[in-house]
Amino acid sequence: MTSRPGSGGVSRPPSVLRSVLACNYGVCFEGFDFIVYSAFSRYISHHFFPAENEAVSTLLTLGTFGVSYVVRPLGGLVWGRLADRYGRRPVLVWIALMMSIGVALIALTPSYATIGWSASVLVMVARVIQGFAAGGEFGGATAMLVELAPERRRGLFASTQMATQAVTAGLASAAVLLLDALLSPEALADWGWRLVFGFGVLLAPIGLYMRRRMAESPEYLRYSAEGDVAARTSLVRVFRDHPREVAMVAGLTVVGSASFYLLFVFLPSHAGRKLHIDMMDVQKSVIVAAALQVAACLAGGALSDRYGRRPVLLAGAIGYGVLCYPAFALLNDAPTFGRLVAAQAMLSVAIGLLSGAFPAAISELFSPETRSSGVGLVYNLVGGVFGGLGPFLITSYMNLTGDTQSPAYWALLTGLVGVAAALTIRPRRATTVKEAGRVTA
Repeated sequence: MTSRPGSGGVSRPPSVLRSVLACNYGVCFEGFDFIVYSAFSRYISHHFFPAENEAVSTLLTLGTFGVSYVVRPLGGLVWGRLADRYGRRPVLVWIALMMSIGVALIALTPSYATIGWSASVLVMVARVIQGFAAGGEFGGATAMLVELAPERRRGLFASTQMATQAVTAGLASAAVLLLDALLSPEALADWGWRLVFGFGVLLAPIGLYMRRRMAESPEYLRYSAEGDVAARTSLVRVFRDHPREVAMVAGLTVVGSASFYLLFVFLPSHAGRKLHIDMMDVQKSVIVAAALQVAACLAGGALSDRYGRRPVLLAGAIGYGVLCYPAFALLNDAPTFGRLVAAQAMLSVAIGLLSGAFPAAISELFSPETRSSGVGLVYNLVGGVFGGLGPFLITSYMNLTGDTQSPAYWALLTGLVGVAAALTIRPRRATTVKEAGRVTA
């Protein structure tokens, strides 16, 4: 880590606003890639995997999609350790660079018909790179946002990351709508889908520049100046000194990840494939849900600064668990575009409140020296299971039982886990200069 992008000095101190924007750039980049890969998976399977066997090509495409979740915990472990030891800023620069490389590989790799299995291998490599990089994004960016924030604005600053995830979902849906409107189905299937990834490649230099110019975390500068960084940032300390905090982060991540994927991954797929709502209407409804969630996320972060993390987390988790049943009952009873928007609106507000308070709540459970490691590892390990596998588990249970209310049971289960975790958060008070800025839970 001695020779790294972003290690050079800057002529003037970077503004906090610019650093917040730079943190959220990576979140947007990661989420946009995830959603458009899902949206164009049928085209990707045709171009990069054996087209003579549709079932095999589809499975391989889903496999390359899932492999990013397999390597995310490793990325969270490695990048979190490096961020705690060498600083948040240089690690976030490297993460942005690796994510850009992964997107470029997907955008530029020739098809299977041109170079054979080499195309499949290159796409798999791209997904591994992206997954490994994304594993460090949440922990590093959350730590940076919390540590850059003014004393009583940590919840609001950290909530911008979750709001950005919702913005990304809306932007990805808008991109799908735009390409569908401008291109013929043949052109979209042949080359049009690459335009979205190509757009990401063009934006990469801007993101890298922003992250090279961002401020370093004042918390990192403080504890690194005190010496013995290697011993104080040891990963062993995460589990030795914070076992209770690890459990609370895991519980909150269960409900945070499960709710986001249910709203923006499972529900659109369910509405289009099972309920036969027009897919373009589904994309429009996602944009509406994303807009509502952005507002709710920012409100949740601000409210958690004023009233504490616990009551906002509880309100969001309970609302999500309770409202999911009537939301899906409304939609399943008479599937229409209007009812889809209504169901997503009901869930967006509750999930947004939960998501807004979530990043600051979990990052404040760890000391600054182990914050990126603890959050990054636990978030990616638990989130990959309950978030990434959530839509698969819901769909499997629904197919086995025929019960269209299966998502509501999943929401109730994961919501209860979140409520239990929120109830165990202990209030903290800022009593020293080192602890200044932490709000009571």
